[in-house]
Amino acid sequence: MVKLEQMRVLMQDQSVLILGLGKTGKEVALLFKEKGAKVEITEIAENQRILRRKKELELKGIKVFIGTHEKVLLKNKTLLVLSPGVRLDLPIVKKARSMGIPVIGELEIITRFIPKENLIAITGTNGKTTTSFLTYKILKKSKANVKLGGNIGIPLSRLIRTSNFNDPSFKIVMEVSSFQLETTDNFSPHIYAILNVTPDHLDRHFSMERYLNIKSSPLTRMSSDDVAILNCDQDQVAHLAKLTEAKVIFFSHRKNPEANLFIDNKSLVANIGGHFVRIYIGDLDLKKFHSLDNLLCAVGIALIEGIDAEIVHKALVEYKPLAHRQQLIAKIKGVNFIDDSKATNEAAVEALIKTLDTPAILIMGGRDKGGDFSSLRKYFPGNVKGIVLIGEAKDKIRRQLEGTFPIRDCRTLGEAVRVSFSWSKKGDAVVLCPGCSSFDEFSSYKERGNKFKEEVKKLKEEIEKKTTG
Repeated sequence: MVKLEQMRVLMQDQSVLILGLGKTGKEVALLFKEKGAKVEITEIAENQRILRRKKELELKGIKVFIGTHEKVLLKNKTLLVLSPGVRLDLPIVKKARSMGIPVIGELEIITRFIPKENLIAITGTNGKTTTSFLTYKILKKSKANVKLGGNIGIPLSRLIRTSNFNDPSFKIVMEVSSFQLETTDNFSPHIYAILNVTPDHLDRHFSMERYLNIKSSPLTRMSSDDVAILNCDQDQVAHLAKLTEAKVIFFSHRKNPEANLFIDNKSLVANIGGHFVRIYIGDLDLKKFHSLDNLLCAVGIALIEGIDAEIVHKALVEYKPLAHRQQLIAKIKGVNFIDDSKATNEAAVEALIKTLDTPAILIMGGRDKGGDFSSLRKYFPGNVKGIVLIGEAKDKIRRQLEGTFPIRDCRTLGEAVRVSFSWSKKGDAVVLCPGCSSFDEFSSYKERGNKFKEEVKKLKEEIEKKTTG
């Protein structure tokens, strides 16, 4: 593994190949180039966005190869950097390792540039984006010198290039995914939170044991000066405490003697380092946090950082949730249309179902990630009136749920919106809650959610035109 001194001082001696020209790949390339390394980048896909990035990087003197990950590109390379979406089982990755070329990702790079005291990292199968954003908002409310990055969409390499780390109070709140964590050997933040771990990305990680090991790996590198925040309502997460030397803070939905943070009646109660705090939450719309896990974890981080309870409460009151997470986008003839495009696994679908207080039609499907949707059977009969299926995974979902929920198939998301509406009546909800990734048809859950909004808007305009025509 490349040492810290090599990365900082001998950067000009590095000859780096980067796989993947997404946002992260681009920013990593610019970082290495600015630090004096010789940089090349390769990308399989070819589209207008990629070609624009190619032109931008070539103007900086970075060679870009489109449409190939040829192993010949490894010649004379001293480092291979993988973008988060790049699989470890690619032939070029295996070849690099056989040649003794270090293979790392962006999280490993930042450990060479940013002191761990600056790093607050949040992971989990579900809720990590909301928790990261909420944590950032609370710290920002306290006037802290804080930035937000990672899997939430802002590459950490960009923060390295644009931030001043001389301020000891500077913090980066980062969302980290299993894709990012699987290419780390040294990544160890000062605060590391694990919200939950349920089956996800098994098409890439192959087993729950490996997935859990990847999520928990930073715990094994933390010291007694660090803090781990764990969900003690989930046994497999609580048991991870034995892996770390860090101080462990447990959170729970209920009044739990093992928990440092818990909900008691209409208050969030915390005992952090012998400091007791009670924050009233009876005046909050708890739905906007999507899960008590998210709320408890974010508040726990804020209290560890010494934020006053009154400031925490003000930030919670003012918090506005991110898009594509159980977001009401329109009401048409008494039917609510809800965008939950970020629900990309079966656990997220279950979380949505638990929040339903009206009958609903779920639009599900996309690219399968190896999940098992048969767990949804226990929610029928209930508020789910039926399921409309789209995308590559629809046949698998049908097989696992047939005979439980009424199911209809559609070819497109636009068709699914209209079929769902025709199936609904006043007081119902139509929810885009895919349970799958978007990559069969869309570039991201955001694009999929925006397409849903677009189709709902079209439907509303069509109905209004008929009503007024």
